[in-house]
Amino acid sequence: MANVIVKFNKQEYHLACQDGEGDRLAKLAEYVNSKAGQIAKAMGSVSDIRLLLMTAILLADELDEARDGKPMAEKSTQDNVDSLEKTIAHTIKRIEDITRQVEAEG
Repeated sequence: MANVIVKFNKQEYHLACQDGEGDRLAKLAEYVNSKAGQIAKAMGSVSDIRLLLMTAILLADELDEARDGKPMAEKSTQDNVDSLEKTIAHTIKRIEDITRQVEAEG
């Protein structure tokens, strides 16, 4: 096991990792710390817990966007469009079924 010292919000933390993973862990921690720095700069003084939570949410948003290429705001719009399309398709099918039934009876 290797040990790496990383910084978050001007504090150092000792983390253990697998041998050979130290550089990757250090780079990831540096990225997280840079995102936290951006938030701290914009928000001013916030507690470490709040800063960590906001950083985690920011990184989760980036990850979510990277997975499918759409920001969360666009997803909710797309979800609404998908739902509307399903409703319209269901309504059209019902109208066609009723039309067939009326024609068969008439």
